[in-house]
Amino acid sequence: MVKMISIHSSRGGTGKSLISSNIAAIMASKGRNVALLDFDFRAPSLLTIFQAKGNVRKWLNDYLDGKAKLEEVMVDLTDKYGTSGNLHLGFANPDMEAMREIARKDRKWQMRALRRVMAMKQELSAKLGVDLIIADTSPGVQYSSVNAVVSADISVIVSSLDLLDIEGAERIVQDLYDPFEKEIYMLVNKAKPHMFVSESKKALIEEVKSHFTQPLVAIIPCYCDILLAPRVSLFVLDNPEHPFTWALNEVAKRLASFVD
Repeated sequence: MVKMISIHSSRGGTGKSLISSNIAAIMASKGRNVALLDFDFRAPSLLTIFQAKGNVRKWLNDYLDGKAKLEEVMVDLTDKYGTSGNLHLGFANPDMEAMREIARKDRKWQMRALRRVMAMKQELSAKLGVDLIIADTSPGVQYSSVNAVVSADISVIVSSLDLLDIEGAERIVQDLYDPFEKEIYMLVNKAKPHMFVSESKKALIEEVKSHFTQPLVAIIPCYCDILLAPRVSLFVLDNPEHPFTWALNEVAKRLASFVD
């Protein structure tokens, strides 16, 4: 049965899209048939990361609008990245007018979009053999992120230890996740590297636990080379021996155990 994981955050800049795209690549490399969907309709970034504009016939926006079929939207990048499992992408339209249009959609449209997302899960399984869907959501409590979260089997909230991120994550848990009783996990990203040494690591874990009561899937240090790297490739495939890659491999293993 197909499973869906949403990757969410309270605001931009936490590394959510970086984590979503690389987790999808890891999962596909391990033999899973993965569909990565860009639900960040107000600031889509996956098209840039995967450099796939020439492959796109229709956008995920078009599918939710009822103007495109699934096979017109999904882009198969399996051969490009040489993964043992299939890797399919559904991209959000990055044009400014498309972003403005999605922001103008009313609640009735969003409810219809939710039904189409639910139907899309089954279509991806039946037509493309997808067994895992990863949704890179819009930050905060936008309709598109709500639809992704409601449709998902589990959700991962990515947060740094910046106070704005912490308070924002606490708010979306209260406003979105608690009312829908969704299964959620926390992933702390960009933690201070020096806190991973001896006694400091214990203090770091205690600090995280003091802010979040939800299960913790990982604490990942801030790596300067990742911050400076161009976001036009999949870091884990280009740098298999990097500590960030090791950390995300462990995250992927844990997420797989949660949905299997």
